[in-house]
Amino acid sequence: MKGGYREFLEALGYRESSGRYNIVNKYGFLGKYQMGESSLIEAGYYKRDGTKRNDWIGEWTGKDGIKSKEDFLNSPQVQENAIREYHKAAWRYIKNLGLDKYIGQEIDGIKITESGMLAAYHLLGLGNRKNPGLKDFLTSGGKIVGTDGNRTPITEYLKKFADYDISEITNPYHIEV
Repeated sequence: MKGGYREFLEALGYRESSGRYNIVNKYGFLGKYQMGESSLIEAGYYKRDGTKRNDWIGEWTGKDGIKSKEDFLNSPQVQENAIREYHKAAWRYIKNLGLDKYIGQEIDGIKITESGMLAAYHLLGLGNRKNPGLKDFLTSGGKIVGTDGNRTPITEYLKKFADYDISEITNPYHIEV
């Protein structure tokens, strides 16, 4: 194991933004973990605004006192809370679709792990007809490899973020000792 969930988050935050909380990329993703509208909706911080872009024209929920993009960018602790909430929601989707059955398998030379799957979901989500994601990669046996706006392939995240112990996210009954 490379470490626990904390180390996973540090590695993910470094890969996404070099660990910077106050950054916005050219696609409108925010903060250390480069969260978009959809991920912040899942985490309970943002309301749907009727667009599929990260244009931030909608409303914030006020959770944890966050009422604007600026509030979010200026609150490291809230970003840490938000990523945890988002990852819990992501893991529920992965489990509900039965994608966890791929854990331990090797697909296209890549060992599938919980942490690799969560990172791949973070990068591309489950996927859809236009934009392939985690589900597409797994169910196609590795033949469908989606990429993000920066052309980062899902396979990079599956490999780079494999073998972290993220049981505090994947096992709701896990108790940290």
